[in-house]
Amino acid sequence: MKINSNLKDLKFKKHYSFNYSIDEFMNLSMFNPINEKKYFSQYNFKQFQNKKFRAHVFGMGGSSLSSKLLAQFIDPTLINDTLYIYDNLSLAYISSTISKINISNKDRFIFISKSGNTIETKYFLHLVTKLLKKKNIKNPFKNFIFITENKKNYMKDFSKKNNILCFDHDPVIGGRFSIFSITGLLPLIVMGHSLNSLIKSFTKAKEKFLKNHNYLAKQTLSSLKFQDDKKLNNLVGLSYHDRINVVNEWYRQIFAESLGKNNKAKNYISAYGSIDQHSQFQLYIDGPHDKQFIFFSIVSKSSKLKTNSDLIKGYNLASILEKGAITTLKQKKFLVNQITIEENFIDYTYLLIYLIFDIFLRAKVSNINFLDQPAVEILKKNTRV
Repeated sequence: MKINSNLKDLKFKKHYSFNYSIDEFMNLSMFNPINEKKYFSQYNFKQFQNKKFRAHVFGMGGSSLSSKLLAQFIDPTLINDTLYIYDNLSLAYISSTISKINISNKDRFIFISKSGNTIETKYFLHLVTKLLKKKNIKNPFKNFIFITENKKNYMKDFSKKNNILCFDHDPVIGGRFSIFSITGLLPLIVMGHSLNSLIKSFTKAKEKFLKNHNYLAKQTLSSLKFQDDKKLNNLVGLSYHDRINVVNEWYRQIFAESLGKNNKAKNYISAYGSIDQHSQFQLYIDGPHDKQFIFFSIVSKSSKLKTNSDLIKGYNLASILEKGAITTLKQKKFLVNQITIEENFIDYTYLLIYLIFDIFLRAKVSNINFLDQPAVEILKKNTRV
């Protein structure tokens, strides 16, 4: 992973300077699945060994985004083929998707809610039960799997009553940071991916991060100092590459829920490559100069484009569009940070760890507790039934 910035071209050399504890960061509960060798021994995955199921994941926020974040990079074609993500309440989408699939014993329906009382997940549960019964599936519960905290809650009680397989959600890991836990990994395990292989990649990524955290901290703290000195209110994230588009979605969530407190946060705008290049870039470039940009990139193995026929041969056109956007923004004197990873899962995981570290540092500078979400809890209370 490399981070390229044009701070030097902007003649800006300052950065926030303070002592942070790398041990404090790495000992955060979200890293327990990586740090503790026997962490996953608390779960029994034997029934999934040497088998491949189609996974349907129902949940909100990090409950569904975590597995999508990992699967999208491993193989984008898995989405809506072997892995289906249901994270909105569209009756039309859920009904049409399930009705088109030949549901069999090879399907597993995974419902995830840390609290076990999430109103949307309860809605998913009863809707899917109804839809499967319409397809003449006599006992849909035998293919259901729950992930929720091991305490009295709606999903825990429902699982006991209906003999549904239920895994414990780690009570000390919040949803948006649950990518390394059972929340992120169970759908992949159900689909046939090796838990040991995933953990080995996480561990190697952690080692890479620990070797380079000082360099990474300087990158974040320099950009943050530029943002504050120039009074920039918006950070725009872009990706032109299918395999890492979901990173932008996930970073938007951890940025907003972790830093959006005490009237101190900036806005994070998640933009999508060529789509927004043909709709939003006029505003980005010629609108208020109150933005900085971050590009999530992947090393292209394609050769240089020489003729129009190269487009037909599969040349990575996304990289051309991305380069044009970066060049234009730099010409307009915007701060642009480009994070580029190699096309392997270890480097991808390294990126995810760095982005959590980035949030950790931003919270330290602003004196914010980045682990809680008080406004979200109020919202949940006001929508509870």
